[in-house]
Amino acid sequence: MESYTKLVIVALVLVATIVTEPMATNGFSICGVTTDGLKSCQPAVAKGVDPPPLPTTECCAALTKADMPCFCKLKDSSVLLIYEIDPTHAMELPAKCKLPQATYHC
Repeated sequence: MESYTKLVIVALVLVATIVTEPMATNGFSICGVTTDGLKSCQPAVAKGVDPPPLPTTECCAALTKADMPCFCKLKDSSVLLIYEIDPTHAMELPAKCKLPQATYHC
């Protein structure tokens, strides 16, 4: 039950971030990635696009400071599905960007 509560809290924070996105500054982040950085990665993680396009340079740059354990907690969240983010594509980004986090497995 405790892990479910934590997941709900994380999901609510993510939803609040997306809803208030026009007010967010580049200094606001989720799991170490700014909202602008997350938006730059969206085409590479879109649900229903197989194969997805390669992540942009901006996306890869944004992921250099990503907290992968934090993102792993979101990978099974229904919030990702609401925003049409394919969790599998999202977890492939570090490897596609050739980042040190690429060796991190959830």
